Formats: sequence, structure tokens, C-alpha cells
Amino acid sequence: MGIKLKKPDIIIGGATRSGINALLHIMDHHPQIFIPHKKEHQFFLQKELPISNNIESCKIAFEDAANINISGRIPEGRVLHVEKEFDPERAEQSCPNAKIIFTLRNPVERSYMQFYHALENKKEIVKTFEQAMEAELSGIRSPDTTGRCWIYKNQYQTHLEHWLSFFPRENILILIYEEWTEPVTGNLNPLEEFLGLKTGSLMENNIDNFNPKEAINNLREKLPKKYPALSENTRQQLEDIFYIDKNYVSNFIGRKIPYWERI
Repeated sequence: MGIKLKKPDIIIGGATRSGINALLHIMDHHPQIFIPHKKEHQFFLQKELPISNNIESCKIAFEDAANINISGRIPEGRVLHVEKEFDPERAEQSCPNAKIIFTLRNPVERSYMQFYHALENKKEIVKTFEQAMEAELSGIRSPDTTGRCWIYKNQYQTHLEHWLSFFPRENILILIYEEWTEPVTGNLNPLEEFLGLKTGSLMENNIDNFNPKEAINNLREKLPKKYPALSENTRQQLEDIFYIDKNYVSNFIGRKIPYWERI
């Protein structure tokens, strides 16, 4: 008798530079969660092959799940993660009951880090963040024609509302990067509750002596290279631009986010 493969139960929608890799490593070492080796599968990307033509490719990534011992409240858990433009409509069509997880970072800091990360990897063509901002704000750069739109990538309200047009609110969890990676008080209890896991189980040493706390500490120790300081004028401009997005996320989770507040 063949083994029937389930569709993904969990989708990690982003965002980059917000601890996704560390979060995936922690989840991957939990005995009730399976994560395919290819974390950035193209199954839900926009302008990709029709679902009917691409589903077999996606299934291959989950074949190993049938060979591990799964127990508990999340039978055969699945995770997919993508960095490119993710199409929630496509996700809803194939996995309507999936739980969606976002880990979000302060958009002011994240937009600046994304620019310099792209510059270091020779994916950015201008020399300063201010030039990139001006190109986007003036309309020279558009998300329809380029991925180098650092403001657009951090307009959380736009992206989250797109997801909410296809998935119910209760199926979406937002984790705040600065909170769950905080060395003293940080934890993943909201994620455990969201997935129906035992409280504290994600932070336990589950497999091969893997230490989740050490993974988080390593993440925080890998600080960005010494980028030029963000000028006060640019920072204030970003604060004004992302004010609505910060408030939207705060209202979404039902509380203030101290780490995102300007001191």
C-alpha cells in the first residue's frame, strides 16, 4: 500500500533578515515537525507553473516525512519557506487550512539591512541607501519591475492584508524578531501555542544535542557588518513612512511592540 502524502500544514511567509533560518533550524529539531531539505520551494511563487503541473515536484520534498516517527497534536507537520514574491492565493488554493507564520523585524532597521545585504552580494546598483529610497519614492523603482524596493518589502500592512484576503485571522501568527531572539526573556511560546505543541518544547534539546538557545545566541551574535550609520534625517523619514505599518502590526497582535518604538 502506498503512503499518502499530506499537503503542507505550515507555511512560513517571511520575512528575510528576520531570523528565518534560525527559526527553521529550531523547528526542524522538534520531533513533531518535518521540514524538507529544500526550504525555498517554488510551489507557491507567482508566475510559476500551474499547480496541477507543479504538485509532483512539491511532493518529492516531503517524501522523507513518511520515514520519521511522528506523534502528538500535529501529525506529519510540514513547513515551506520562500523569499521571493509569495502568492497567498496560490497557497490558499492548494493548502486552505495551512497555518501561516511570519517573523517580522523593525521595518526601519530591516529595510536598511536589506539594502546593504544586497549591496554586498552585488544585487544593488546604487551606492547609498538614500539613493535607493529616492529611486523608489520617485517611482523610478517599482515592485512590478524590480526586487530592489526596500520600502515596499517592509510595508507590512500591504502584505499582511493580502494574506488576510485568503486566510482567516486565526490561521496567521506574527512573531516579533526582536522579542523571540531576546537573550533573557525571549521564547517561542506563542508559536508553540499556535501549533499545539507543549510549552517550552521548541527550546528543548530534542535531537543530536541541538541547543536552540545557542542557535538564537549565534543569530544575535552575527551582527551586520559595520554599515555606515543611518543618518538622523533618513531614520526619521523611514519612521514616518513605516508609522502605519508599525501600528498595523501592533494592532494585529493586540499590544505595543517596545522594540519598535523610537526612543
